Amino acid sequence: MFSGFNPMAFVENLKYMLSGMIAIFIVIGVIVLVTILLNKIFTKK
Repeated sequence: MFSGFNPMAFVENLKYMLSGMIAIFIVIGVIVLVTILLNKIFTKK
């Protein structure tokens, strides 16, 4: 059954959403840094 929308449950879950978003940005940042590092190492000059 549909229990309805509970706004406080949404507000309480924002901290989990924030930690997930931070983790995603950290992983993307690591991938970008590794790509830049590998590009600098293996680029022929």
